[in-house]
Amino acid sequence: MDAGIAAVLGAAIGGGLTGLTAFGTGMFGLRTARLQLKAQETEAARQRHFESLREWRDPRRKAYADLLDTGQEVLDLVRAFQKTEMSETDLTERIDTLYVTLRKCRAAVAIAGPEAVAQSALELTHAVGGLTSDIEFLGRVTWISPVEMALELFTASARTALEHDGSSQ
Repeated sequence: MDAGIAAVLGAAIGGGLTGLTAFGTGMFGLRTARLQLKAQETEAARQRHFESLREWRDPRRKAYADLLDTGQEVLDLVRAFQKTEMSETDLTERIDTLYVTLRKCRAAVAIAGPEAVAQSALELTHAVGGLTSDIEFLGRVTWISPVEMALELFTASARTALEHDGSSQ
């Protein structure tokens, strides 16, 4: 074989191998770029989710706190009634006023969500409504435990909702 042909063949084979190497490197780079893009999209979606949670956290906290405050006021009022000479009519009127406030707070909680917290807020509202019925029909407060239990359940579900970090999507 002539040296010129060998040089041309060597150059052709070397060029071909260089081209194949460049193609392989390009494909690897393309695959890596696609994986990076997918990872960035996933991270952006996570970041948007966490931002959303953070934006909802303060309005939720306020709605939950308002409902808890009103529920606690009802319990304090009933306990004060049991220890003092407050009339049943006065107690009923004051509870009715708090019940209206409680319903407004429940509506805010229903909007803020999540569903488990909204449901426990509804149960608390029903328990307070039942308390008013007991006073009107029985003439006394026989049991405030349903209100206390509903308030505790609401507190637990609200705490869970506020502590949720969204990591278990």
